[in-house]
Amino acid sequence: MKRHILYVPISALLLVAFSWAQEDLHTVPVPAIIGPEMPYTEVLTPPMPVSGVQMPLTFSSENPRSNFVMGTLQFGASYDDNMFTTPSNHISDESYSILPSLDLGQTRERWTWDFGYRAGFTFNQHVTEANQEVHDLRLLFAYRLSPHVTAQIHENFEKTNGLISGFVGSASVSGPGPLQQSNESVVTPWTDQTRNNTGLDLTYQFSASSLVGASGSYYFVNYDSATSSPVSTSGLVDTRSWGGNGFCARRFSNRHWAGVTYNFQRLLFDPGNRSDVNRVLMFYSISTGSHVTFSIWAGPEKVTTFIVTAVAPVSGAASTPERWDVAGGADLSWQGRRTTFRFGYTRQTSDGGGLAQAVNLQQFNGELKERLAKRWTANLDLGYAKNDPLNAATYGSVPYRSWIGNAGVDCSLTDHLSFGLRYGRDQLRYEYSISPTQSSYRNRAWFSIAYSFTRPLGR
Repeated sequence: MKRHILYVPISALLLVAFSWAQEDLHTVPVPAIIGPEMPYTEVLTPPMPVSGVQMPLTFSSENPRSNFVMGTLQFGASYDDNMFTTPSNHISDESYSILPSLDLGQTRERWTWDFGYRAGFTFNQHVTEANQEVHDLRLLFAYRLSPHVTAQIHENFEKTNGLISGFVGSASVSGPGPLQQSNESVVTPWTDQTRNNTGLDLTYQFSASSLVGASGSYYFVNYDSATSSPVSTSGLVDTRSWGGNGFCARRFSNRHWAGVTYNFQRLLFDPGNRSDVNRVLMFYSISTGSHVTFSIWAGPEKVTTFIVTAVAPVSGAASTPERWDVAGGADLSWQGRRTTFRFGYTRQTSDGGGLAQAVNLQQFNGELKERLAKRWTANLDLGYAKNDPLNAATYGSVPYRSWIGNAGVDCSLTDHLSFGLRYGRDQLRYEYSISPTQSSYRNRAWFSIAYSFTRPLGR
């Protein structure tokens, strides 16, 4: 685990240093066109769900950031009334955080990159074993290999714990697409969490309105609790996943997209169990002007699970009968001058978010940002998920549901100083078939104040 933590930030920092050095050495940008003139000049971007990156919500009045360096120093205080998410005997605590961060972005004719890293420390007033250093890293780098071929790599890394999960992360940064992300819909008790998601995307635009693409992705989620924790979290399930995707898409009437994609995903769990997922999805997307985008996708999904048993053949694993289901999803987003929102639905096989192995996940989520005044912005995030474990009899798991929501306001006091207030409520319910359902919930509130500055980077 420590190797993952060290390698990811170091490799990203080396890439940033290399890009900065290249900027100093080459004062003349590399021409965007090599060889013959392009017969079509508009570069197409893959729609949902085949896009490997989901961009953050922004207002249409905001100008995209480019060629900048921004530093931030953030102080936060939070309260959790049930930090271990237990049905009874709740343990509450207050935590405090110091979080400096650095964000850089640069755009050139053939390439663009955006890098952010936040590191700090959080300490607790009572449960001191939950004190922890915090890391949050993201990287997005896109490069045009030729006039018609574009490569993109993206990285999201986070090391935190359940007390401030959702506080350190930010909805204003890019994340993995719906087919590449881990299951983050589950409410887990306090534990150290280390998660990483890496993806590489390659697209080839072979006409003015058509493109094909391929991508690969890998993610892991690890859980680790302190030995002195009053509630054991050793039963949480670590997950690793790798997969690939290929698609063909065509745009018509300038705003309609249609296509097909094949997606493979392998979910790995200790002590060696795994689930192989194959999906073939048809998708359709439409953009109405520059404000509304709607995407929908659906298709068959086949899941084969391999379970380690003592009586298995030499391979050490026996496969269960193949499971066929329907996978799909939808995404609706609106981008306005004062209001922006996104609502989404996903149905597919995924990891169990730490509480189980492979599950059939049905998830609804929504984000809303409203500009109340020039310096005031309101935020609302809601999520509901139902997780049905596959092979529940073998693993001893039961279905569980979760509700996650938070709301708050942000205010820019000056061009450099800002503060934010948030309230969140999480609820988890197990649905036992022969006994009453068991549920747990927690309420959280937090306050943060930050000082930031922005400077131009390069030309």
